[in-house]
Amino acid sequence: MPAVLVLALAGCASSQLSTHPAAATAHPAAQASPPSMQLAAETSVGTGPLAQRWAAAILAALRAPAGNAVDVTSMIAWFTAEDDGHPAGQRAYGAGGNNPLNLTAYSGDLPGVTGTEPSGAGPGHPGNLDFDTPAHGVAATAWVIMVKYPAIARALISGRGLLDNPAVAAALLEWSGHGYSGLR
Repeated sequence: MPAVLVLALAGCASSQLSTHPAAATAHPAAQASPPSMQLAAETSVGTGPLAQRWAAAILAALRAPAGNAVDVTSMIAWFTAEDDGHPAGQRAYGAGGNNPLNLTAYSGDLPGVTGTEPSGAGPGHPGNLDFDTPAHGVAATAWVIMVKYPAIARALISGRGLLDNPAVAAALLEWSGHGYSGLR
């Protein structure tokens, strides 16, 4: 797990994120995932407190500006796009456990993967990963954004966010398997 995630979850300063999640060592204080962030497979994260906690954790792992409302709103809009707008706790076909942005098997070999859910994009698409803990889901999400979707990472780290941002359209289109290219 990236050291920055471990430190962010433990309430400490940040470190590097460029390391693959499997190469980093977890801080003992962050070994146990907060139960308040648990997200069961095929369950929507929604737009309320659970989504806000997930957004804050992913943004902290990315080292985006703390408390930037534009970034938090962007992340929640992104969760909504991935969950087809379902409220928190409702069934969201194909949603990965502890994986509100539905990282797929194409994301790479990531720590904490326990299985996959059928893709909401339909047959022929890779399954959405299930993670054993929110900490593994956050670490993997941040790593994939930084390494494979640098335009999204830059937009969040700069504080510009993803809403109505043409600079991230191509990346969102790729992320979503051509399902959407923008967030509102």
